[in-house]
Amino acid sequence: MAFTSPRLPVLASLLVYVGCLVRLAAASSAPQQYESYDYAEPGKEYRLVVPRELKMVRGILVVCNYLGGDSRGYYAQNWYSEFIDLHGFAFIGSKGNNSHVESYQAFLRATKQFSIDSHHPELVNAPYATTGFSAGGGFASTLLTQDPGKVIASAPVGARINFDVFKAPDAPAAAHLGVPTCLITGELENSAKVVDPVFMPYRPRGALYSWAAVQGIGHEMRGQEVLAMPLLDAAVRMRYPADGDVRKGPIKLRSIDVASGWVADNTTWKSGLTRILPANQFKGHLGHSSWLPDEDLAFIYRAYCTYDKPLIITSPPSGMPGGAPDCNAGSDVTIIVDASRFADWKKLTFYDGAKRLGQISVGPTRYAATNLTSGYHVFSVLGIDAQGKMRTSNPAMVVVHPRRE
Repeated sequence: MAFTSPRLPVLASLLVYVGCLVRLAAASSAPQQYESYDYAEPGKEYRLVVPRELKMVRGILVVCNYLGGDSRGYYAQNWYSEFIDLHGFAFIGSKGNNSHVESYQAFLRATKQFSIDSHHPELVNAPYATTGFSAGGGFASTLLTQDPGKVIASAPVGARINFDVFKAPDAPAAAHLGVPTCLITGELENSAKVVDPVFMPYRPRGALYSWAAVQGIGHEMRGQEVLAMPLLDAAVRMRYPADGDVRKGPIKLRSIDVASGWVADNTTWKSGLTRILPANQFKGHLGHSSWLPDEDLAFIYRAYCTYDKPLIITSPPSGMPGGAPDCNAGSDVTIIVDASRFADWKKLTFYDGAKRLGQISVGPTRYAATNLTSGYHVFSVLGIDAQGKMRTSNPAMVVVHPRRE
């Protein structure tokens, strides 16, 4: 079945913000076209979506459903469609409520059938990048525990890293600990009881894991893709071998040296500014820390996880149902921040990831990010007041599409 990505009904229009014009759906570009294939068995259904002109599927973005949900159409959300377009990946979503083990076995059968139906035999060798909410997050964790050699990175949301599957004398292997994984939960989910049994023993052993607790929410989605998708994107760039060819068989993913990343101190979320620093400079308790692949992710994490942020980016918006604001490569986007709760500010510095865009000390609280490249751009603002206190804003993501003729 061939079809053109609808993105979402609203994505054919323009969103105009004060001082900022962001064009959705990259209206001047030709829309991406996809092929779709369905697989069903009792209790579980899967859908594969492949960009129509893709010659080789390099990997699969797996976003499975929450209990009672249906993620088979999530490919149209631009933070997901951007990922598959950037990396030459396919997408698999699901419907149904089997146990994670049963769903995993069904997933393997579905992938084998998809490799035949789609005429992409390399699908059975393709590695996974995975995220999902609630039961979908549980499935992202299941892929990590069941087949770590094929998981590039994992971002379970509202779930846990389920090491309960390992029974003595078995234990997580180096392959499990070497998968960049970010667990994102709501503050009110009381997640420490399932986080500590994983982080306390395994972060000191070099597990490439991070935990983000979102202030003020429980078991719910709240734009977690602003952290999850840049993580998956960075991991693909770091771990996928330059000569990787899944048509020849399974590929060996690159390992990442834990010392090459950055670390956030999970004990500082409520300190006014979450502490981040290069991994080889961290002196705190590793069991209460989060490992991040690079400085860009550390800046995004700090803006996402710091509690009681007084600076609020009002444009571009921090997220909306079904995707983020998007535009074409080469576009300019104005970042507007409400600093009314940080009234004594002396300097505001604007960032794209860890890249410093510019600084203001007077005038309107805005700054333009110009000539954006394709991919994910996550903006944040750091402010300093008269007493030298430093505070951050929330993160705000814009998805930038390559120009298509």
